[in-house]
Amino acid sequence: RDYSLANATTEHPLKPPETSSPRQTLMSFMDTVKRSHSVIMAAYNKNLGEPGILPPPEAETLAQNARALFERAILCLNLSDVPTARRLNVGYESALKLKEILDRIDLPPFDQIPDAETIAEELEEKKYPQFLRWQIPNTNIEIARVESGPRSGEFLFTPQTVKRLDQYYNKVKELPYTSSVFTTPDFLVFYESTPGRLLPPEWIRFLPSWSYAQYKDQTIWQWFALVVLSVLTFALIWLFFRAFMPATVADLSPANRHWRWVLFSLIAGGLISILFYLLDEQIRLTGTVLLVVRYIADTQLYFFISVAVFFIWTAIAETIVASPKINEKDIQASFFRALFGLFGFVTATAIFLSGLYRIGISLLPLLTGLGIGGLALALAVRPTLENIIGSFIIFIDKPFRVGERIKVLGHDGTVEEIGLRSTKIRLFPGHLTSIPNEKLASVEVENIGRRPYIRRSFDIAITCDTPPQKINRAIELMREILSLPAGFEEKGDIDEITKITTNDSDEQNVHPNAAINRPGYLPQVSFDEINPDSLNIMVVYWYHPPEHASYLEHATMINTQIVERFNDEGIELAFPTQTLHLPGFENRLGEQSGS
Repeated sequence: RDYSLANATTEHPLKPPETSSPRQTLMSFMDTVKRSHSVIMAAYNKNLGEPGILPPPEAETLAQNARALFERAILCLNLSDVPTARRLNVGYESALKLKEILDRIDLPPFDQIPDAETIAEELEEKKYPQFLRWQIPNTNIEIARVESGPRSGEFLFTPQTVKRLDQYYNKVKELPYTSSVFTTPDFLVFYESTPGRLLPPEWIRFLPSWSYAQYKDQTIWQWFALVVLSVLTFALIWLFFRAFMPATVADLSPANRHWRWVLFSLIAGGLISILFYLLDEQIRLTGTVLLVVRYIADTQLYFFISVAVFFIWTAIAETIVASPKINEKDIQASFFRALFGLFGFVTATAIFLSGLYRIGISLLPLLTGLGIGGLALALAVRPTLENIIGSFIIFIDKPFRVGERIKVLGHDGTVEEIGLRSTKIRLFPGHLTSIPNEKLASVEVENIGRRPYIRRSFDIAITCDTPPQKINRAIELMREILSLPAGFEEKGDIDEITKITTNDSDEQNVHPNAAINRPGYLPQVSFDEINPDSLNIMVVYWYHPPEHASYLEHATMINTQIVERFNDEGIELAFPTQTLHLPGFENRLGEQSGS
């Protein structure tokens, strides 16, 4: 079993303390702390006897041995109730305070403390052995056997004892030391008033004597160092924030902004870590002050780590969305942002909560509050969830995309943005309307933008006294107006003819009527109705591709030719009294219902 703690390195590995009975545990603890004290004092004297600000190698080696011995003594304490992040600090302070208490009280003779043999006999003879938990006479300090876990079967100072050591120490700290050979005078004061882990650095010799005066369990110089280092650290964090988040940050791309947040959060977390390292390892704050500083520093550290993790995922999403293959306002971009944002939020929350648990903050009240508020939150966000589900249906079904013209719920316009909650449509009058995705997913949507052509159907009314020859001539004229002139049909495939190019020579070979003379979609002209006040010729054609501006331009050309050529042939257009037929103007958008 590995009994070493942080920084516990020696030339020869130390054996674990003997903790097989209350006697061995107490003896191991007292002896190991005494040896550690002797070694660290030797290192301290060696350090003070040498010039310079760095300790000599011999002093540093002694200090390492002293730390290893002391942390071996800490293993006599049951720290299972102490959060992992605080275990080493609590172990040092608890061991020193326990040693101060034991040095000031009368201990029973060691032969009267239960040993391993006594424990073994009791385990064999008694159903409920009394020595599995032993209490130092006239005190509340207990040594008990660990019943479970990696140290099961060992006798350690109980978690309750460790928890109340401050209270016990305050009761006996004014008492004189006993004459025991295990006494370590002022070891706790030495630890609390000097920087470093046991061995103080050389620079403490330059501190004035008044700075060693204590106030609220810390020396004056420690309070001064705490204030100066904290102000300096947060000033640096503010400067980095202003550097990474300038006033013009809104002009940057979303991906750039998010990557800046990642870098700033990592730098801020690093500065917080450096601050706590200095306050803990160098300034050596202790007691309640160290506990408060640790809570604040660790909470901020895990907060910045969580922020960095969250923005890493959102920055990845924005980087993907910024690629040319994805429309920033399409639902695909919204889902990338939502998916990566949700994953980043869950990951960041898990890291932050695990960090709080590690430093000893109870999560039970928080989780209970989340459970109670979860139902109310679910009811409050139900419309939002319905819209998100609707957006997911739109994402899967893809009834429309950004840039397409649709008709839905009485609105006719172009889709500008598809979000998680709603879809924004720019209407033809210029207004922008937002329709919840939940509604769009449950109603019929007419996607005009995906039509392969624009169908035009109109009637040409001529007078009732028009002779049959002119009726037939009117039909021929319409077919001529709608057809491709001779020679264009021989130039190749109709799709090639209608390609839009920037080459002037190619554009000269493209006739406007190529757009309505596609295989399978040839214009239709027929004499379909005889009305009381007119004779009706129905005209139907399909314009390719479905570009509305080009379609209107082509319709204008067709209408102009109809008027000109009918006038030249002496074919009179009729204007019924009940209905006024103006070909091409039945709908100001150039389309009739169903076209």
